[in-house]
Amino acid sequence: MAVVLGLVACGGDPQTPVDAACQRAVLYLNRTGADYAFAGRDDSSQNVSELVDMPRTLPPWPQDDIDWGFLTECIRTRLAPFPVDITETDPGAHPHTEIVFTTAYWAGSPGTTNIVPSACRSGHEVQFVFGNALPTFARACHVALRGYAQMSALLSLADNCEDILNADMDCSLERNFTDRDSMCVDANAQATPCRCGGAATQNSFDAMQAALACD
Repeated sequence: MAVVLGLVACGGDPQTPVDAACQRAVLYLNRTGADYAFAGRDDSSQNVSELVDMPRTLPPWPQDDIDWGFLTECIRTRLAPFPVDITETDPGAHPHTEIVFTTAYWAGSPGTTNIVPSACRSGHEVQFVFGNALPTFARACHVALRGYAQMSALLSLADNCEDILNADMDCSLERNFTDRDSMCVDANAQATPCRCGGAATQNSFDAMQAALACD
C-alpha cells in the first residue's frame, strides 16, 4: 500500500494549515529492482550509491507477495512511533531514504544480508537487503530496520538483545527501538565507542525520534 507523499500539517487538527517547513521523512521500500550507478555519495532520487562498484541492474525481491506483506507490515509497525511516511512507490525527486530489497550481494559472501553506507551523514541514502540470505520475513525486517536506523540516526550495533540494533541472529524475536541506554558494540559484540560521536551508549528510540523529527 503506497503512502501519499506531500507536506503535512504539524498539528493534530486536520483543519490546521499546512506548514511548508514541516516535511516528514520519507522511506521508500523498493522490491522491484532498478539500475544503480556508483557515486561518491548516495542520492536515492538519482539511483546512485557509494556501495555499488559499477553500474548494476539489481533483480527484484525473490520472495512472494504474502512474504512481502508480512515484511512490510513488520517494518511499518516498528516505525509507527516515528514521524516517517513509508511508501512502496518510487518518490522520484522527492527527498527520501531507500531500502532496496533484492536477491544477493554482488561483491562478497552469499551469506551477506545487507550493506549500508558507513559515512557520518544522513539523508537520501540507499541500503541494499539481500533476500537469498534471509530465510524469514522477520529476519529481513530486523536487518532492514537496523540498516535504516544506521542511515537515518547514525546508530551503532548494540548489546541490548531486545533492541533493533542488536545483530545477534539468535536473540529476541520481539526486538524494537528501546527507550533505554544500550552499550555500543562492534561486529564481534565487543564494547566500542558509538559511531559518529564516540559516546559509549545510545538510546535507539530517542535517537530515531530526534533524527526523524518534523522541523
